[in-house]
Order: sequence, then C-alpha cells, then structure tokens
Amino acid sequence: MRHQTDSLKAALQNKRSELARVIRAQSSQLIVDGGENELIDRIHGMNRREEAVTFMVALTRTMAAVDSALLAIKDGSYGSCAECGDAINSRRLEAIPWAANCIRCQETIDRQTNTFGASAHWDQAA
Repeated sequence: MRHQTDSLKAALQNKRSELARVIRAQSSQLIVDGGENELIDRIHGMNRREEAVTFMVALTRTMAAVDSALLAIKDGSYGSCAECGDAINSRRLEAIPWAANCIRCQETIDRQTNTFGASAHWDQAA
C-alpha cells in the first residue's frame, strides 16, 4: 500500500505541475487586445476571454482537489472518502488520484448537483 501511495503522490505532484503550466498559459488569453476596434473583433475577444476563464475555473478546481489530496497524504487520511469515511477503491484512485469520495458518495453528489442545478436553472428562466 505504501508503494501505491508513493506512486499516487508522484502522479499528483506531476498533475499539479501540469495544471500550473496550463493555467499560466491560459492567463495570456485574458489580455484585452488594443487592436479590437471593430465590434465583431471585440465580441470575438470577449468570447475567447470568457472561454478561457471558464477553462481556468475548471483547472483551478482540479488543482484545489490535487492540493487537498497531497495534504491528505501528508496527514494520513488519503484514500478515505470525505463523505462516508470508507476506503476509496484503489482503481478509482489510480484513475483519479485526487478523488475525495468513493464512487457511491460521488454518484450521490453528482445526482444532487444535477438535480439542484437543473431546478435552479429552470427557476431562473421563469
């Protein structure tokens, strides 16, 4: 088990480095180009920046999960579900080393998020 944790820790550290590089690269997409004089160019620029922000938010969330996993390794709680406390399946951790929840709890969270997200969306549309 110790060998697997060391291997997953290395994978997490590599993922963190990769995410940091991509976030730095994406940040250049946020710069407003002074050459956007035409309305259509400004609209395209705004759309490009909005897509970059959306992508960076997802990257930042993943980086936060990676950081949490690295802290969990340090404090000895890595591999335990944040919701129920049961062990997270090793195959799940190999696939997603920053997974904080077991499959059962993650599916419940996803269903709740989809249900609440959909109802909130419809409420806003009304």
